[in-house]
Amino acid sequence: MNFRIRQSLGFLVGLVSLMTGVAFASHGEDAGACERSAKDMARSCRFESAEEFNATWANCRQLATRNERIACKQMARAERLEAFSDCGGQFEARGDVCELLDENRYSDPLTDPAISFIDPDDIGEGGLSNNPYVILQAGHTHVLKSEDEIVVVHATGETRDILGVSCRVVVDIVVEEEYDDEETEWDYAPIEITDDWFAQDAYSNVYYCGEIARNFEDGVLRDLDGSFEAGVNFAKGGLLTLALPAVGEVHRQEYSLGEAEDIVEYIALAASPEAVEGGENPAFPCAGTCLETYDSAALEPDASEFKYYLPGVGFVLAVGLEDGEITGEREELVCTGDSLDILADDDCGIEDPEELLEDLCELHSAFCEDD
Repeated sequence: MNFRIRQSLGFLVGLVSLMTGVAFASHGEDAGACERSAKDMARSCRFESAEEFNATWANCRQLATRNERIACKQMARAERLEAFSDCGGQFEARGDVCELLDENRYSDPLTDPAISFIDPDDIGEGGLSNNPYVILQAGHTHVLKSEDEIVVVHATGETRDILGVSCRVVVDIVVEEEYDDEETEWDYAPIEITDDWFAQDAYSNVYYCGEIARNFEDGVLRDLDGSFEAGVNFAKGGLLTLALPAVGEVHRQEYSLGEAEDIVEYIALAASPEAVEGGENPAFPCAGTCLETYDSAALEPDASEFKYYLPGVGFVLAVGLEDGEITGEREELVCTGDSLDILADDDCGIEDPEELLEDLCELHSAFCEDD
């Protein structure tokens, strides 16, 4: 079965298997560690869902009126059913990943003695080439846009040692651009602030060492969901992007069960987005030269993306999918440069670059001065 469509779940089958503890045939006791871990995580998900249901039910009892209590308990039941469905979907997706990768136990590439990692400061000006699809040279900055959201990605001059590997710190900030009628100025409210940690080997392959993701709602920090660091709490690094990928290759980009489980499949080496996907990114057209990938995660089995990378430039376009169908959601690269100065470039289309940089500086010190 094509991995692109390995998204759907037969809800009743998944629910029954979770409730009874009976796994699908390929996930039995004689299966490998990967499949058995999928079963363990399904059980963990089910218990966590039950715990949240009971906590909500307890809070429902404290509401003042009978109608409020009834409505609250109905909501709790509905959320429990949805949570059980999500547990089943993740179980199926993890099983598909195990089959796709033909994997038993996953090993952290950051601890592989056969891989020669380089000092990130030697990339670019230091004489070593950047990965053609992921540029880790200090100062490199690019801006992406999606509806009202702006994503600024900046490779800092900092590194972080993780499992003995020097990893470049890349800061990724997602903000919402809005005009404040009362103050008559543009505001840039945070949605997500992420410190990504990437490493590169002597062959220009790029590895994911971890990240700390700060997720905001209405400008207020809500959680750190999605954060992980290789070597901490059983988390392992992954291979972010190969320098010389081959069509059909698939690998994990990260491994932290319940937090970070992204995988990537290389679809084409000389591709352009199709008309049904919205066509080319006008600022950075592929013209039949882009690497195309299919990105997915077992934690969100219904959501996935086609991504396009222009050699020498990097990521230029993401096309969203839900249940294998194109949603129309797109994220496009609009500008790229060697420093934060690029934010003032007209190509970036930022309404108030000075205000944006000021707000970014308040959110993260990496934007307070050019590295």
